[in-house]
Order: sequence, then structure tokens, then C-alpha cells
Amino acid sequence: MSHPFSRRTLLTHGKLREIAQACREADIDAAVFVNILTHRQRRVLAEILGCHVLSGEDLAVHGETGWPLP
Repeated sequence: MSHPFSRRTLLTHGKLREIAQACREADIDAAVFVNILTHRQRRVLAEILGCHVLSGEDLAVHGETGWPLP
């Protein structure tokens, strides 16, 4: 999970479950995806992963002011 997924990376249901398990085990507060996410993608990913979901775009915009709350 230390390497970003590219836009071409297809997250299968199995891979997403694997990432969700790793997020729970690491007790993370947020998952960051490099590509731009739609509101629906953020919502679904947040539900599955159990944490805030951000895109690289969020970090570029809010990087100096703190974490945005979805």
C-alpha cells in the first residue's frame, strides 16, 4: 500500500477487500488515491475501506491548510 495506484490500475473486488483489510489492520485515518475521484467513488470507497478517502488533488489543494472533511 505504500505505492500509489495508477489510473490504469483496476481494483477488482478481491483487491479492494485486501486493501480494506490492510486499512483496518493498520488503523489508518485516510486512504489517498492518486487519481481524481467522483463524489460517488469517494463515498463507496469510504464505506468499504472504513476511513476518509482523499485524492491527490485534495492534497495539492489542502496540503498546507490541513485535511479536508468530506
